[in-house]
This record gives sequence, C-alpha cells and structure tokens, in this order.
Amino acid sequence: MKKGASHQIWVICHLAWIWWLAPFSFSSAADLLTVAGPGLGTTYRVTLGGDIPGLTRGEVHREVEDVLARIDRALSTWRDDADASRFNRAPAGEWVAVAPDLLAVVAIARRVHADTGGAFDITTAPGAVAGMHLVESREQPPALRKARDHVALDLGGIGPGYAVDAIGARLVAIGSANHLVELGGEVRAWGAPPSGGRWRVAIRGTSDVWQLAPGEAVATSTARAGRSPVDPRTGKVVAPRSPTATVRAETCAEADARAVARLVGGP
Repeated sequence: MKKGASHQIWVICHLAWIWWLAPFSFSSAADLLTVAGPGLGTTYRVTLGGDIPGLTRGEVHREVEDVLARIDRALSTWRDDADASRFNRAPAGEWVAVAPDLLAVVAIARRVHADTGGAFDITTAPGAVAGMHLVESREQPPALRKARDHVALDLGGIGPGYAVDAIGARLVAIGSANHLVELGGEVRAWGAPPSGGRWRVAIRGTSDVWQLAPGEAVATSTARAGRSPVDPRTGKVVAPRSPTATVRAETCAEADARAVARLVGGP
C-alpha cells in the first residue's frame, strides 16, 4: 500500500466504525504564520504566534511533516510496515519492538482506560479480542506483546490527539514558544497569541467558541449519523446521552481519549 493511501485510511476507516471528529477553525489566525495540509487521513493546521528564528515557513512545514511521518510509521494500522500493524499480526507471547511513540500512546490509553472504568479501550477493533490487560509493555528496549492471539490495537480514538501533542512539542524544540496545533478536530495551545490572552477556537458548524490557555487541549467526538458508538465494557451499541462529547485536558491525546469515553457513557 502506498504511503499516502495509508494516511487516508488510518483515521477514516476507524471513524466510519464509531465516530467522526468535528473540525475546528481558528478565529484569529488571518495575519499569523500558518502551515497546513493532509495528514493521518485527515487535515492539520499549525498557527504560529511569531516567527521561529532561523527557519523559513517551508522549513517549519517540513518539521511538521516529519513528525506526522514518524507518527504514521508507529501508529498506523493500515501500513503493513507500521509498528502497530506488526503488533496486530504478531502471535501471543512474542515481544514486538516498537517506537517510543507507540509505547507512549499505549501508556496514555492504559491510564485513561483505568480512569474511565474501561469506557476507553484501544483493543476494541472489530473482530478482535478486547482488553487492555491483554497488552504488556516493556520500556527497555521499547516493545509490546499480547497475552492472547488475535488481540489488536485500534488507535483512531487517541492517535490524532497524540499527533497534535507531538507536533507542538517539536515546535517548542525548534524555538517556538507560542503556537496552536489542530489535526482532525483535536486542538492544543502553547503559549499565547500575539495579542495576549488566550487562543480563541471555534467549532466549525456550531456557535461554540473555546478559549484555550497555554498548555490546554480540547477534543470533540461525535456519534456519526447511522453509526451508534460501541461501549467497550459490554461490546454493545449504546445510545449516547448527547450526540457530541467535548473534553478539555492538559494533553490532546488525553482529551481525545476522554471525549470518546464520554460519548459511550463513561465518567
């Protein structure tokens, strides 16, 4: 499969199964440096609060693209050579070497799974044996193994948020103190806009406007028309109390996962 195709399918196929992510628009970015494009089956947009010394717009764009390529190699379940795909194919008991990104995502997912009483679970891929307790992690060297055959990971409910965090962290590393990153409807702020105060983010198609403080993230999950979400605790289709769940958190990965959990009735 071509790399571009894997980017497209990774998120879209998962969203067709349970949910789609409401995109965001930026209400104060017209005069700011912005880079945008396709990534991980959706689109991304990065808005900088100021120039990064020594880097052109094109160089910043390449830095973002490099992060997305790295995340795709680690988390995609539609690329045969991606770490998550290799884990999904592996037999029980075999340690699978993985990138630190995948190990980090599993750790975040495990924490949110526990905090939500199992309402968020990355092992709920269609046809798979479910249960976070069936996935074991090893930090040195980074690796995962499954306790039973056919255990598989589905990262569409946390991967986009993690990618936002990774992009933002890379921008900090190359000299940006103030920026806003959005991918597939998940958004996180670093620093403040040039005017000061907070970044203002509007959910497209609604009248909702969120103001994000430095380091704050927000994610939205919406029950897709004709596709009710599945509660991983029971394996049953549920009727959401609300068609949309929006969550604030300190990281976008956590906000992403908790929005999914809330949609299926989690705390």
